[in-house]
Amino acid sequence: MCGIFACHRHPDVQKFKPTALKLAKQVRHRGPDWSGSVIAKDTILCHERLSIVGVDSGAQPLTSEDENIILAVNGEIYNHRLLRKHLKTPYHFKTHSDCEVIIPLYMEYGLDAPKYLDGMFSFVLYDKKLNRTIAARDPIGITTFYQGWSWKEPGTAYFASELKCLYQVCDKIRSFPPGHIYDTLTGETTRYFDPTWWDGSRVPKKPVDLKAIRGALEKSVRKRLMAEVPYGVLLSGGLDSSLVASIAQRETLRLKKAVLDANSEAKSVEDTDKGEGLVGIDDDNTLSTMTFLPQLNSFSIGLPGSPDNEAALKVAKFLGTKHHVMTFTIEEGLDALSDVIYHLETYDVTTIRASTPMYLLSRKIKAMGIKMVLSGEGSDEIFGGYLYFHAAPDKKEFHEETVRRVKNLHAADCLRANKSTSAWGLEARVPFLDKEFLEVSMNIDPQEKMITKERIEKYILRKAFDTSDEPGAEPYLPDEILWRQKEQFSDGVGYGWIDALKDNAELHVTEEMLKNPKPEWGTDIPDTKEAYWYRLMFDEHFPPRCASTVQRWQPTWSKQTDPSGRGLLIPEEALDRTTGIVNRVKIENNTQRFPVPAFADISKSANDLLSKDFYHLSAGTIEVKSNTPNNVAFKVTGKSSHEKATSGALEGKYTDKSLGLTLTQTWNTANALETKVELADSVAKGLKAEGIFSFLPTNQNKGAKLNLHFKQAAFHGRAFFDLLKGPTATVDAVIGHEGFLAGASAGYDVQKAALTGYSAAVGYVAPSYSAAITATNNLSIFAASYYHKVNSQVEAGAKATWDSKSGNNVGLEVASKYRLDPVSFAKFKINDRGVAATSYNVLLRSGVTLGLGASFDTQKLDQATHKVGASLTFEN
Repeated sequence: MCGIFACHRHPDVQKFKPTALKLAKQVRHRGPDWSGSVIAKDTILCHERLSIVGVDSGAQPLTSEDENIILAVNGEIYNHRLLRKHLKTPYHFKTHSDCEVIIPLYMEYGLDAPKYLDGMFSFVLYDKKLNRTIAARDPIGITTFYQGWSWKEPGTAYFASELKCLYQVCDKIRSFPPGHIYDTLTGETTRYFDPTWWDGSRVPKKPVDLKAIRGALEKSVRKRLMAEVPYGVLLSGGLDSSLVASIAQRETLRLKKAVLDANSEAKSVEDTDKGEGLVGIDDDNTLSTMTFLPQLNSFSIGLPGSPDNEAALKVAKFLGTKHHVMTFTIEEGLDALSDVIYHLETYDVTTIRASTPMYLLSRKIKAMGIKMVLSGEGSDEIFGGYLYFHAAPDKKEFHEETVRRVKNLHAADCLRANKSTSAWGLEARVPFLDKEFLEVSMNIDPQEKMITKERIEKYILRKAFDTSDEPGAEPYLPDEILWRQKEQFSDGVGYGWIDALKDNAELHVTEEMLKNPKPEWGTDIPDTKEAYWYRLMFDEHFPPRCASTVQRWQPTWSKQTDPSGRGLLIPEEALDRTTGIVNRVKIENNTQRFPVPAFADISKSANDLLSKDFYHLSAGTIEVKSNTPNNVAFKVTGKSSHEKATSGALEGKYTDKSLGLTLTQTWNTANALETKVELADSVAKGLKAEGIFSFLPTNQNKGAKLNLHFKQAAFHGRAFFDLLKGPTATVDAVIGHEGFLAGASAGYDVQKAALTGYSAAVGYVAPSYSAAITATNNLSIFAASYYHKVNSQVEAGAKATWDSKSGNNVGLEVASKYRLDPVSFAKFKINDRGVAATSYNVLLRSGVTLGLGASFDTQKLDQATHKVGASLTFEN
C-alpha cells in the first residue's frame, strides 16, 4: 500500500508545500520506498510509494505525456494489462506501473473511468486544462481514503490515505465513500459502482452453482498474485485463509513450472504499451508474475498454544507451504495497543482486538523481506459466516444483512487489514472482495447460505471446495479444516487475549468514569470499560471531530453486549465436522445478555433525560476537576442557589486499580467531613464493599455506613447498612433475562424490628429503547417511564407518575435531547403543570464545558417564577 496526500485549490500552494510534505510524511510508513510531489497551479499531489508492480519505473505522482494530467494512486489495478491492450486511442506509457492506465482511461471516459478498473485503489487526479481534481475509491473500500475541508479556505479540498494527515488542517473530515467519485468542478460525489446485488431489498433467486463459486475465487486469487516482489499468505487455519492459501499454492507451483519452461525458450520482443511482458492477467485469464522465493510462505500468529497456530500448521503441512509461526505475549499485545489505535484511527472494540495480533505479525513479515500478502477478509460478510447469522428470521433479512455488512466492510475488516499491515509497509490483498466473485456470490438465493440445523455457517463455500465426490481430484483442504467452525480472529489467537484486554480495562476505567463519559463524546457513549479505555487512547491521538469517521461493529439479532462472536460459538458437541450439521438449539442457549442494572437504575435512561443537564435549578455552578500522575483526582464544586446560600465542596480521590481500592475524602462549606473507602473485586468477582464515615464538628454528629454491591451476569444486588442509626438496613435486588428486568427493595429497622418501606419495579431494555414501571413508597406511588434513542442525534423520553394516596391525578413529564454537533447538544422538557425547561451544553475547548439553562412556568408568564442558570466545568 502507498500513501497519498493532496490539496486542491489552496490559496497559496507554494507557501503550503512544506506543510503538505510534512502531512504526507505522516503516511510514509505505508510507502517507505520513495516520496514524490507535484505542484500544478493551485493544487499539490504528494505520494509515498510502496513498490510492488513497476518497481523500476513506477514512481509517483504519474503524469501524462503532455504533463497536463497528474495522478497519485494508492492500490493495485489487476486488469491493467487488458486495459492497456484495449484502449480506443493508442497511448504511450512512461512506466510499467499498473496504475498509470488510469490516465488514458480518464482521457477516454472522464468520470466513468473507475468503472473499468478491477482492483483496490484510491486516487487523486488533477487536470490542468480544466483546473479540475477528481478523487475516487475502490468499490468496497479496501484501501482507506479520507476527504477534508477547512472553514479558513472555503474552496479548498483535501484528500489523504489516513486521517492523521488531515486533522491538523481540516475542521471537517469524512471517510470517502467506497465506489464513489468526487469532482471539484461540481462539488458532487456520485456513485459509479452499481452492481446487481446493491439493493438489499431485492432478494436473489438464483440457485447455487458450486463450480461458479470455486472458479470465481480461483480467478480472484490468481489476479492478486500479480507482483514483482516476494509475497506470502496470512494463514489462520480457518476456512477463508486456508482456501486462499490452497489456491495460491496451486498457482505458485504452476508459475514455477511455467518459469522453468519459459527459460528454455527464446524470448520475443514485447510491446509494453499493449501490456505485453508485464505482470498481471491477460485475455486468457493467465497470470504473469514474478516470485523470488522457492516456496510460498505462509504466516500465522497467536499466543502460545493458540487454536489458529495449531490449525495453520496442519494446513501448511497439507499444502506444502513454508510456514512461519509467530507467537506474542499478552504483555506485548497490551504494550502495542496505543500504537495500534494510532495506526487504525478507530476505537471500535472488535477492530482493535483483531488488529493487534495482525499488527504485530505484519512487522515480522516485513522484516523477512515480504512486501505483499493475501488475506481472507470478506467471506463472512458475503456468506453470513458470523455466528449471529443463525438468528436471522428469514432469508430476506439474512440477505439484507449480508449486503449491509459488505457495504460497511470499509469501516471494519478492510480498515483492519489495510492499516494493520500498512503500518509496516506491507500490502494485504483480499480475494473474496473481487468484483466478479461478488457478482457470483451475492446473487445466490440466500436460503442456500442460511445456517440451519442441517448446515454449518458458510456451508456452500465449503461444499464448493469439497472434492470428495470428484474421483481423482486432489483435495483443496483436509476435511478437519474444510469443516472447521469459525473462530473469531481475536479468539483464535488465544482465548486469553480478550480476557486480558477486559481485565486491563478494569484497571484503567472506574465505574464512575463509565457513568460520566466526556461531554465531547456526544451520543457515541462507550458501553463497556474496554470500549471506554480504547476511546481514551483514541483521544490521546486525535481531536473529537475525528470521531465522526469511526463506526462500531455490532451483531444484528443478538442482545450480547460483547461485539465479538465468542458468545455465539457453537459447542463442540453440537457440530458434526464431517457433514457440517449443527444443533441449532444448543447455539441459541449460548447468547450473552444485557448487563443488569441496580434497582435504582431500572428507569435510569428516562430519568437522566428528564433531570440531567438542566441548569436552571441553580443560578450558577462551577466545577473544576484535575488528575495527577499518581492516581489522585481532585474536584472542587461551587453552587449559587436561587433561594439558599452559596455552597461548595472539595473532594480528593485516590485510586489503586491493582488492588481495586478507592479512597475518597470530601469537605464542604457546611464543615461536614466525609471519608469513603471502596474495595472492588478483591474478595469476589463482582463484589464491591463501601465504608462511608462522616463527621460534623459543629454538633458532633457522626455517621457510619456499610454498603455492599454484588453484580453478576443476570443479577444485581445491593445492601445498605446505617450502623449508627437504628441500625437500619435497606436491601434491593434485580434479576434479568434477555432484556427483561424485575426487582424489589425493602428497608428494615433493627431496633424497631419492623419494615420501614418496600418497593418493586419491572422493566425492559433494548439497544435503542427502554421501558420501566416502578412502585415505591410501600407500593403507593406508581411511575411508568419510556426512553427511546431515535438515532445518533435525537433522544426522547416520558414519565407518568400517580400517587394512589392523593387522588386520581397523574403527573406527566416529557423530554427530548438533540445533538447539534459532536461538541454540543440542546434539551427541552415540559410537564403537565405547564412548567417547561430548556438547556444548552457545549464543549468550548478540550476540558472546558459550558451549560446554560432556563425554566418557565407557562401558566404564570407574568409572574417572577422563571429561573435561569449556568454551569462551567473545567477538567484536565
